[in-house]
Amino acid sequence: MAAPNTNVEFLELTQDSQVAQQSHRHLLLDIEARKRAATIDVPTLPNDVRDSLRQWGEPIRIFGEDLAAIRDRLRMVMARWEVWKEQQEQGLVEGQMQLPIPMQMPTGDGHGVDDAAVAAEEITETTYTHATPELINARKMMCDYSLGRSRYRLEMERQRRKGMVRWTRSKKRARLFNKEEDDDEGASNLYNEAGLKEESKLVKEMDDNCDKIYNSIRNQALEGSQYGDVRPLSAVCTSSVPSGMDIAVGRMPKIIATGGWSGGIKIWNGGEDHYSNDSGRNTNASDAAPLDLLGAKNIVHEDRIMGIAMKPYTTSITSTEPLTMVASASIDLSAKLCTVKLNEEANGGDSMDVENLNTKDNKLRYNIEEYAHLKGHAARLCSVAFHPTGKFVATTSFDHTWRLWDVETSSMAEGKELLLQDGHAREVYGVGFHPDGSLVATTDFGGVVQCWDLRTGKSACHFLGHAKRVICSEFSPNGFQLATAGDDGTIKIWDLRRRRPSASIPAHTNLITQLKFAHSSSSQNGEFLTSSSFDGTGKVWSTRDWKLLTSLQGHEGKVMGIDVLDGPSCGVVTCGFDKTLKLWQ
Repeated sequence: MAAPNTNVEFLELTQDSQVAQQSHRHLLLDIEARKRAATIDVPTLPNDVRDSLRQWGEPIRIFGEDLAAIRDRLRMVMARWEVWKEQQEQGLVEGQMQLPIPMQMPTGDGHGVDDAAVAAEEITETTYTHATPELINARKMMCDYSLGRSRYRLEMERQRRKGMVRWTRSKKRARLFNKEEDDDEGASNLYNEAGLKEESKLVKEMDDNCDKIYNSIRNQALEGSQYGDVRPLSAVCTSSVPSGMDIAVGRMPKIIATGGWSGGIKIWNGGEDHYSNDSGRNTNASDAAPLDLLGAKNIVHEDRIMGIAMKPYTTSITSTEPLTMVASASIDLSAKLCTVKLNEEANGGDSMDVENLNTKDNKLRYNIEEYAHLKGHAARLCSVAFHPTGKFVATTSFDHTWRLWDVETSSMAEGKELLLQDGHAREVYGVGFHPDGSLVATTDFGGVVQCWDLRTGKSACHFLGHAKRVICSEFSPNGFQLATAGDDGTIKIWDLRRRRPSASIPAHTNLITQLKFAHSSSSQNGEFLTSSSFDGTGKVWSTRDWKLLTSLQGHEGKVMGIDVLDGPSCGVVTCGFDKTLKLWQ
């Protein structure tokens, strides 16, 4: 056998071949980096993003980029670097291969924080102040209330899930389960025909009710439109009944409250009779058509109203006590609480001129009277919300704080401030209470969502993910989901149990002004979510798969607010920059 030829010559690649090989390696690197980018955490605040890009040797902005594109570019830079380092450690990258980005090693941790900032952060301590006796008592009250509400909510959730599991098992019993292999107690519980029949009926009723709601929403149309003010309407809210009081829904008036740039508040009919026949009084409610004006106070604030909220119904209606209470937040640095009382001298048949109301000779059905003046914020107010108990009010402001007020002890002379909470680096805008009354979520212009525990006063968690300002936050009636939206046009659904996002909805093409879930009553069961936007539309989304159910188009310009009417009709109300209030059902 001939000896092998050992004189093997190796020819060097041409320069063009080396460039092509290098380009091919970079393409493979980009493919791996794109897969890795989804797991890379990047800063949210614009200043931190700019600092991080500078440390990576990247331009802070390329022509045509918005804030979201800048964050995506930073994410790809960091992903390429991680992939390249891993391949270099594994010997998959030759030493002469140069990574085009970053041009230099980051000086800090690559997230816009240098060593000095890290050192400063290490010595930063969280400070606490002593709570006043009033705040301690309020926290005890909220704790007792939240425990009772959460116990009721979790029990209902257990029944529903138990029914779903048993119903599914009963349908697939022959294929998935072996009755003889189960223990006696488990078999008796699982295959109890009476229990299966009752619980499967409950689940079927919920599914049928959901299908009915969705079909009704898909067929929604504009039922009424009303000019609400001489200036644009900026906020709208509807009356609500806490869960567990479904029996009172039919006996409570369904009313709508609006606030506008003129600084006034108006009360409108929600489209149904206000009192049932067993109330013992005849108020000619049947004469009131949808969106009829029921009450008005033209001058509540000296400047524009930015947020409005209505106290939930907690007691039955009497002629001596206020029907409900409306809270409003304005850019005049204050918030106000107004009571809505039945006007015994009202004449429901009179037609009213919305633009020229005579408050001294007001014959509308309800009187709106100022109850308390909440002063203390150092900058304009943005949003306001009632605690589910109806005894506390939260306000947000451009002074980077939110405050909690006591409703019962506040007055026109002085608002009783229970809590002044800082912790946001930017202007605070959105606020929303958990249905159990245990948490409150606040949002700011830096894209940060903070969840605070009202029972302890501590921050429970925070969420980062929005590319721009976060304008609104709303808790789902199921208690474990939080919806937020803002300037980036997306709705993000956060899972409070896992503390991570569970869904991201590209909802609108412009700023989202307000979010509202369906009510927790048995007729709605939180089955849909509504949103309004500057793109001129309101939209309704399914909470089961977050798909679009319908788009409400009718306003000539920006839609400033949206809310849901309680009850089986699932009516939706919107207000807009075109000064109109619209009812969809």
